[in-house]
Amino acid sequence: MLVFQSLREYERTSPWPERSPIHIQLRHGLNLTLDVPNFGVEASSDGGPGAKAALTRVVLAHAAFKAALAPGVAPGEGFLKTCAAEANVVALFFPDVREDTVRIVFAAWLAFACAMDDILETLEVGDRELVLNEAITVLRQAKSPQSLEPSAPAAKDKRVQVLASVLFDHCSRYLSPRSAQAFFKAVGEVLEAHVEEIHFLQGQHTKSFAQYLNIRSRTIALNPFFEVIKTEYLATADWELNTAWLRLQNEVSRVAGLQNDLIGLLRDIEDGEQLNAVMVLMRGFKGYDKSQVDHNILSRCVAMVNAEHNQSASRCFEYMTQLHRAAEASDGSAIERVERVARHILMMCETHLRWCSSAKRYRLEIGVNGSLSMPCESETSSQSPPTPTVTEPPETQLVRTPTAQARATPSHELVVHSDGIFHGLPTFPDTPECRNMTALVTGATGLSGYHMVKVLAASPQRWSKIYCLSSRPPPPNFFEDLGDGATRVEHLAIDFLGDASKIAQRLEEKVQHVDHIFYFSYLQPAPKGDVLNLWANADELAAANVTLFTNFISALQQTPLRPRRFMLQTGSKHYGFYLGPASLPAFESDPRVMLDRNFYYEQEDTLAAYCESVGAAWNVARPSYIVGAVRDGTLNHLIGFGIYAAVQAHLGQPIAFPGDYRAWDREQVQSTGMLNAYFEEWLVLTEKTANEAFNIHDGLSFTWGRLWPYLAQWYKVECSPPEEDEGKYRVMKLPYSKTPRGYGPQATLRSTFSLLEWSLQPHVEETWKQLAERHNLVLNPFDDQYRARIFSFSDSAVIGDAPMTTSVRKAREFGFFGTIDSYSSIFDTFHDLARLKLIPAPAVGEFVA
Repeated sequence: MLVFQSLREYERTSPWPERSPIHIQLRHGLNLTLDVPNFGVEASSDGGPGAKAALTRVVLAHAAFKAALAPGVAPGEGFLKTCAAEANVVALFFPDVREDTVRIVFAAWLAFACAMDDILETLEVGDRELVLNEAITVLRQAKSPQSLEPSAPAAKDKRVQVLASVLFDHCSRYLSPRSAQAFFKAVGEVLEAHVEEIHFLQGQHTKSFAQYLNIRSRTIALNPFFEVIKTEYLATADWELNTAWLRLQNEVSRVAGLQNDLIGLLRDIEDGEQLNAVMVLMRGFKGYDKSQVDHNILSRCVAMVNAEHNQSASRCFEYMTQLHRAAEASDGSAIERVERVARHILMMCETHLRWCSSAKRYRLEIGVNGSLSMPCESETSSQSPPTPTVTEPPETQLVRTPTAQARATPSHELVVHSDGIFHGLPTFPDTPECRNMTALVTGATGLSGYHMVKVLAASPQRWSKIYCLSSRPPPPNFFEDLGDGATRVEHLAIDFLGDASKIAQRLEEKVQHVDHIFYFSYLQPAPKGDVLNLWANADELAAANVTLFTNFISALQQTPLRPRRFMLQTGSKHYGFYLGPASLPAFESDPRVMLDRNFYYEQEDTLAAYCESVGAAWNVARPSYIVGAVRDGTLNHLIGFGIYAAVQAHLGQPIAFPGDYRAWDREQVQSTGMLNAYFEEWLVLTEKTANEAFNIHDGLSFTWGRLWPYLAQWYKVECSPPEEDEGKYRVMKLPYSKTPRGYGPQATLRSTFSLLEWSLQPHVEETWKQLAERHNLVLNPFDDQYRARIFSFSDSAVIGDAPMTTSVRKAREFGFFGTIDSYSSIFDTFHDLARLKLIPAPAVGEFVA
């Protein structure tokens, strides 16, 4: 018969997958670039009668199953054509699986899943749950629908229950008891996921993107395939790796679910379908309405879901690698066997995309790498329910971008530029995804937050709206210094120590939607003494800042706001430098230091959990001592140095160095606030940086021994190096004998004086009053509110012998090359502090290296 001539086997051309992007053009100018593990699956070159004999047996067995599904339908040529199409899809999905019994079961499950979907779409939402629960009972009790005990209420429609009974009888004949048990358990879980989907629609679940993806990865119905493959082909020892297997299965299912939603998006919009990842996101942005779709938000949400797909595909590679390593470490597992089964599962990322991107089921014209992907002539038209419609896989394979080309960086990403003293800054593509975005910046009047606002406000095409949050009103210069960018900036005075519900109410009143959140809020309890006491109140510091962060997160969860990316800035205190020697240079992967309570860790964990719950990505940036100037930020080590230099210059006395020669010579990287902000903007706009933490600093070497002569030069004062008389040093011991790196001697804090002590001298305060009057200064650093905060922080930078260097190799590897000379940056900062009337200006107007 001609029907059987259309049968074809598939084969992979590569034993190992490569990352290959597939470019797909939808209507309305929507473009997808989907990264998939590419095994090079194509139609087998052996198309002879012998090669088709196995599939013919599958088709005949499948025809018996489908005849039982629809006993009133005469099995004509169209009927057999549908059976052949479904057998071909199974051959495409799993080209390495050739056992008749397994493929017969797979064809039956495929037909059942499609038929069930078609039937459920004809039912009211409330009726679907009754039908599904009865079908689950049929499968678990192995009973016919007629023999079920009456339930209250009972489902009126019995079609899915009948299908379930037929599926159970049919598949039980072909599977071993062990495989059948695993298969039907997985089928029941798919049906349970459909019930959860109904609850999602009814609002019984939080309608978050993450919750939807969790459900979608199960309703895509791939796990029954995977469980049969595992029970049929794995040995007993391999099941010890089942946690790793489940991770891979779930991630592949997630990829397939996102493929369905992206390829079927326009069909779903036309049909008014609510269950689509893009539309779930759009509802969060208030951009989806059945009567009108905001195409700007649509394009943005498509890009976000596309990125989510590619991140999941990348994790599939990682999980396959983890399985390989686990098999190597296992005594009973065979690596070859484990890899073979992993290939069966992973290949579905590629083969499923081939199927759904060519399906007439989606009623779309889809361009794949510039060519329209047309279904085969042998594809069947829809059959009357309950007979499902399954699309035949295409004859021609999808065209993929060559691997080398795929890995090549687009030209716009290769371009860096300079802006004044900043060099190697990134440029961004002028694409819809990078236009008209909305940012929310917390701690916006602080040292880091305001520099972030300045960077965003300087790019009007990228950032059309910037919400700035802080507990206090902005200082007078806040909007003035933003220039024309101030028109797109709105300030909201919100105290994160307040009630989360009130914070949420304020956000919902003022913020329509947000693309990216930049979190810089920080609270420093008043220090109670010397440099040691600045960080000694770890519990008080943590309690305050954990409360700030968790209140904000809780407030966000009470609003419909769903960011694409959430950037949290912490700092190099992450590595415990304030507690002694840490591993140098510090890498982002270094273990946490648990000597005292570090609130950065709690914030990071809270952030990751929140982002997972709403389907957002996150970043953490860890700068060092921050170089910059704002009116509202006195936790700034340079303010203390500027006050010291200006007063000593007025008195005609040299600026001495408080620490010893080890502190004078030790490397301690600086992090310029503007460079941090350039970096953090790049972080949230770069797809591959998602869910990663990064160190950031100026990128050049820095020592206090180099800065001190500069400082003297700028203020026209003499400079004294560290004291050489060892007898003049006093030693402070750090609170813990154990070091942050876990080995080696503890550091010592040796000094001849401290800036905090210097500030307590009456003549110093009197001199400052004279300078303040002469220069119209607004800061009184000798007020009890500020003294310890300013001078203890400056002391913490220059007293101590342990180097403090973090590595930025990770940022470089990911593509950020921004750098600035720290000495030049500090010089400019002193002038900025003077312009803000916080310190007297340096006597020198131009930096000379």
